[in-house]
Amino acid sequence: MQYRGDDLRSVNRCRISSCCIFLSDMASANGRALDQTRGLQNVDYKSSTTYNFPIERPSQRDWDVWRGFWASYCLPDGSLPCSLGKWKHTTHRQWEWFYSDRTDSLIQRSDGVIWQYRQCPDGASGRTTRSTRLYARVGQAKHDLPIDLRPTSVCCHSDTVTLESHGPDMAVEGPQDPDDFWSYLESDNGDWMWDQLKCPLGIDVVVEALAMGTAILVTDGSYNRKVDSSVCGAGWLVHCTKLNKTVLEGSFYYIGDGAGSYRGELLGLLAIHVFLSRLETFYGFEGGHKAQIACDNLSGLFKSKEKRKKIPPGSKNADILRSLRRVHSSLKCQCTYVHVYGHQDRHKTWEQMSILERLNFRCDELAKQAVKRGIHNSQNESQMTRQMLPMETVAVFHGGQKISGECGSEIRFQIGKVEARQFYITKLGWYAAVFDNVDWIARDKVLSRKPDMFRMWVCKQSSGFISSGKNMRRWFGSEHSQCPNCGKEDEDAQHLMHCPDPGRYTLFREETQKLTVWLEMNHTDPILAKIISRYVMSRGSSRLADFSDVPPEYYKFVYEQQLIGWDNFLLGQITSSLRPLQHRHLLCSSSLLTVDDWLTQLINKLLHITHGQWIYRNISKHHATLGMIRKTERRAILLEIDRLTQLTPEDVPEDSKFLLEIDFSTLRYADTGTQNYWVHTVKAAVVAGSRRTFLQRRRQTSTSSGRGKQSSISPPIPYGSNDDRSSVPITLGKHSRHGSGDILDGSNKRRKPD
Repeated sequence: MQYRGDDLRSVNRCRISSCCIFLSDMASANGRALDQTRGLQNVDYKSSTTYNFPIERPSQRDWDVWRGFWASYCLPDGSLPCSLGKWKHTTHRQWEWFYSDRTDSLIQRSDGVIWQYRQCPDGASGRTTRSTRLYARVGQAKHDLPIDLRPTSVCCHSDTVTLESHGPDMAVEGPQDPDDFWSYLESDNGDWMWDQLKCPLGIDVVVEALAMGTAILVTDGSYNRKVDSSVCGAGWLVHCTKLNKTVLEGSFYYIGDGAGSYRGELLGLLAIHVFLSRLETFYGFEGGHKAQIACDNLSGLFKSKEKRKKIPPGSKNADILRSLRRVHSSLKCQCTYVHVYGHQDRHKTWEQMSILERLNFRCDELAKQAVKRGIHNSQNESQMTRQMLPMETVAVFHGGQKISGECGSEIRFQIGKVEARQFYITKLGWYAAVFDNVDWIARDKVLSRKPDMFRMWVCKQSSGFISSGKNMRRWFGSEHSQCPNCGKEDEDAQHLMHCPDPGRYTLFREETQKLTVWLEMNHTDPILAKIISRYVMSRGSSRLADFSDVPPEYYKFVYEQQLIGWDNFLLGQITSSLRPLQHRHLLCSSSLLTVDDWLTQLINKLLHITHGQWIYRNISKHHATLGMIRKTERRAILLEIDRLTQLTPEDVPEDSKFLLEIDFSTLRYADTGTQNYWVHTVKAAVVAGSRRTFLQRRRQTSTSSGRGKQSSISPPIPYGSNDDRSSVPITLGKHSRHGSGDILDGSNKRRKPD
């Protein structure tokens, strides 16, 4: 079913007029068929919803499209293609009819009045049975709706109703057990935030502190980037100033995209606000209570107290900010936000620290403990859960980890990876396992910081579609298909890193030595540094598997990198098994460098080695004066000059003979523009002289043979019709105003040579 344009707008008008959002708003009570009383024309459904729908007045055509839509969606008997099943969430739809399984009766809720219906006796037997589906009104109910009611679909008659179907129990908002606040706290998303809650004095003490305004809620975040950059933690507590005791403590960790100390602070502030909101809802706070919220991150405090209408999707930590916005819409507590300076234990004794500084110190300890738990659990995939935030309805996960910010870049990366995988396997002949072993995330992190043209060059070089001599001849018919340095014919992309030219090799050796120095100075694993240096210096002539002094724990790296290849290694395609080896070494060193930073710099160094060869090659080929193409053109010009110097004075007109009187030794060392200018001028003079001679002979032949007869002499060179075109004195020099292919006529206007 494809509804677009006017038809889609017609369906939407009828949907709004019928006060429908979900399929359950149009379904019968059992969720198996379409409710025939819903979506009717000229019926007001405003009383059947708790939402405020806008006013819509669909036309007759709109209703025809609406009915056609449901006729095509449902089966011929009116049933839905798939049953909806049990209720999972509360609904805005206000059901009018209910069925009580305990009393086997129908309940009607109409205009604030509750009516009760009983079964009508069977006409044949005079008895009421479970199979009897006809009910009659017996009076008004004397009590509120029972809690065991189920929504019901009925067919109304003049004084009776027929029970058509009744559905499962409705979903109930809030806790089922009013005495268990902790179950209510964990009933929504974000239950992972409450795993480490400790309340030794009971929740009643926390409620009393909040009601009396003696509660201080403090939070702090932590992050260990060197050990694991994907884990951050938060610790928070509730302190009662009246009891001078901490009445509640909690801590949790987060694993995923965007982890950092700032995100840990925001998560702690979110936990505090959600806890206050749930406490208010459960215990029925009506407002007027106060609480103090303290944190050592001033920006986090500012963000947490903002009441924004919209969060830009590209904002960092947009998921947390959206959850905070939803919490603020229902929070009744008057919160006071206080900034406290963190880590004061480094400058003050315990007695000198204020109460807020002490509480912040305790939160910092809780956050660090949470980070340690997170690092331990991140190694065990079975203990990793999808960490959705409280009041978060939609989230995007990849590989079990949540994308916390703008997900467009991650989606584009994954789509590009899928397409690249197909290209490498089908076009370049890679094995799927080899492609999957490459650390594409680290390479993408490097390339995302490079200019567009550099990324394009890397893509072309990796795929073989670089503008090499072979490709340029195949695409554009270029005459220069050889390597500008070693002269190899049909230069391809692979030749870039294997050219035997001494200059290219000297540049490669210098760059490789710089890489070796960098490996030694940046806390590289000694064995890895030795393997990488030898492998790069070999220029692909040696296999990693041939290195005899490699320990067994490095075999996986050696094997996988060997399959990827030396050329691809110089393009930053590194096996993912290199990461844990270097990460283990960095943990044991005194360096603050993380494995992500180390890999980024290594890939940068490798790409610069390859790019240096490309720049050297391009300069050697395209330099304005010393490039291969320019030298080839200059040799051709010199050969032409040598040929033209063999001309005799009789071969050029009288007024152009001065062109042969120049110093040819000086001309050979002049710039290319001057040489081209002289060559074209001499050629034009020779052609002009030949044409003048031809015209003179034709006149003589015409005169001698008689008037009106055509000459049988053919011109030696086809030329224009003007016979008075003559050469003009030329001033040869480096700074000539005119191009090498232009000649001045008598009117001092530039024209193309003949």
